[in-house]
Amino acid sequence: MKREKVLSLVLAFAFLVSGCNRGKAETTEQTIISGAAGQTAESALAETSATETTASEPFEFNPHVYSGKIAERIPQDYWDSFYNLCDALRKGEGTFKCSSQEAYNWATDVSVLCDLFPAAGAKIEGKSTDGSPAYENGTGKICYNMPVEDFIKRESDFEKTITDILNSTIEKDDSEYERALKLYLYVAKNFVYDNALIENLSDDENYVYACFKEKRGQCVNFASVYAYLLLQADIDAVSYRIYEDLCHAWTYAVIGGKGYHIDATWALQAEGVDGIYLDYFMMSDKDRIADGCTLTDPNVTLLPECSVNKTNVKFEATDEQYCIRDYCRFVSLDEEKKTVHYVDLYNEPKEFYYGNI
Repeated sequence: MKREKVLSLVLAFAFLVSGCNRGKAETTEQTIISGAAGQTAESALAETSATETTASEPFEFNPHVYSGKIAERIPQDYWDSFYNLCDALRKGEGTFKCSSQEAYNWATDVSVLCDLFPAAGAKIEGKSTDGSPAYENGTGKICYNMPVEDFIKRESDFEKTITDILNSTIEKDDSEYERALKLYLYVAKNFVYDNALIENLSDDENYVYACFKEKRGQCVNFASVYAYLLLQADIDAVSYRIYEDLCHAWTYAVIGGKGYHIDATWALQAEGVDGIYLDYFMMSDKDRIADGCTLTDPNVTLLPECSVNKTNVKFEATDEQYCIRDYCRFVSLDEEKKTVHYVDLYNEPKEFYYGNI
């Protein structure tokens, strides 16, 4: 089962690498006029970021991130076993308490580790090194693919990377919408689209951790990176992929109790373009389909079956009121008035009130 999951993950990368490109974004970028009503989006974003670094209470790294949507399929004892694994990995231990063989298989699965505990993806395996059973009598064994002391440092450094991002970008009293928007802007401003990351990725490294460290990648990278940041910010999110028509990946998030599609890839700030597109933030199913992404056979690798259609989990996005469409670019965020300032295709200043969520 695990070999099949790993193989499907590798094949998924191949499809996404060949099918996902920034053609649409590049086309729209050529039609946008730079500048916005006396204040550039770049300067406004800088001002916004400056005010977001003074959180009264700092964020701490959460080794036990949780997705309620995935939990509709994954029982609690699997999660508990996974958290035991995470705690053991942070200490460099060789075993962890586990409820069953099935829970052990899920907790040590490479795709689960990549998306929920990125520093460990491809660096540890659920197997025994001495020929004994990998799982037995409530205990699972951990096989490290690097020196344990090096892994502990790798994990510690990664935790600092995440807390630095959170504490420089969002605040504890931000609403879910504000956290999601600020992290969306962070990814769009700080990451670069680059095919080479996955093409040159070594067998002993994983696509989520590498993207965090190098700040570059493709849709499959950004979908998981953004989802992981949302999880760390206490927002339910998963990497969501399709392989029909346009092969692409983005993030599905639950904000204010409702599901939305958020595509950080086509929001990336391109060189020479003033501002970050808001078209791909908080999209409904209708918006996503209209943009050319079919939703007939979605894939979520955190599910053992991968294919959503093989489960009872529903990733619906029926709310349409929070997607700002028509090539709109971010200018500033007024948190006191719960208003997003942006410019439209014709560089006209507009406002969007988000206080209902």
